[in-house]
Amino acid sequence: MTKRDLFRILIKAFGLYSGILTIFTVIPSNTVNLVYQFDTLLLLVILSAVLVSLGLFITLIFKTDAIIRFFKLDTGFDDEKIDLGSLTNESILKLAVVIIGGFLIIDNVPDVLYYTVAEFRNRVNQFENTAFSVNYVNWIISVINVVIGLLFVSNYKKVALFLNKD
Repeated sequence: MTKRDLFRILIKAFGLYSGILTIFTVIPSNTVNLVYQFDTLLLLVILSAVLVSLGLFITLIFKTDAIIRFFKLDTGFDDEKIDLGSLTNESILKLAVVIIGGFLIIDNVPDVLYYTVAEFRNRVNQFENTAFSVNYVNWIISVINVVIGLLFVSNYKKVALFLNKD
């Protein structure tokens, strides 16, 4: 494996993770703020943040070679090749996709369980207890993140093949 291949894999994995966080965490939480308090300036800030984040995501995923050339990431090393044993580009990407999916699951399962138990308690008690209030938007976002994490873990080969396209 060459240095360029290693940097390409790392940049794409970071781009995938940041894109998922942007789409399923940043956008919904800012949209909730916009719904509760509509303001034109807030709308412009949210749209610009989303456009910059999505632009960064697209650049990291589809223009990795341009990023490597621009920052000269593959220069200044003694050897052209990096010996990682029997690991290939595809196997490293598969591992990165599984790790990202695992992070999504681990980060969001506690929220899903908390909101589920809180809603169950509120339904059983037939009145809303302020100690167990349920934020439905965060609950839905957490469920979506867990589902995406499960999809990444179960379909890691397909995602790695998609990311490994040059």
